[in-house]
Amino acid sequence: MKKIITVLALFFSIYSYAQYEQDVSSADAIVKALYDVISGPVSKTRDWDRFRFLFGKDARLMTAVPHKDSGTIIRTITTEQYIDRNGKRLQEIGFVEKELQRITETHGAVTHMFSTYQSDLTINGNPQQIRGINSIQLFNDDKRYYIVSVFWDGDSKKQIHKKYLSQ
Repeated sequence: MKKIITVLALFFSIYSYAQYEQDVSSADAIVKALYDVISGPVSKTRDWDRFRFLFGKDARLMTAVPHKDSGTIIRTITTEQYIDRNGKRLQEIGFVEKELQRITETHGAVTHMFSTYQSDLTINGNPQQIRGINSIQLFNDDKRYYIVSVFWDGDSKKQIHKKYLSQ
């Protein structure tokens, strides 16, 4: 019985992820899927299985955040921690993030992107707009792309250099 349950669980996980295969077929597709899966109006439930599928096994998400005593610090979390910390919050604030421009470089199996973004959200009834840059690292195993890390700086007080904005 235990073997049957294990086989069924494996079958359903493979079947459920098949719908996301197109998301990982190219560097463009995976970045589009990343922005799409975290974005949505107030009360929209995000597809966290799709989010998980985009990332490699040991992937990390990191953000540079202002710290009152230490200047800027890095916060590092796993994909599951991101979901736990932001799942409900993204629904509450109507978070929509879109890519404004991207600079991409690839060598072999490694792709790096500077992806300039704009986030629109509402906090305490006040619409806000934040721009920043995602540094996204991808791995391609010749079958699909995986996000290895996303490191962003969304400090709205910092000026974004013109080379990272649409020309």
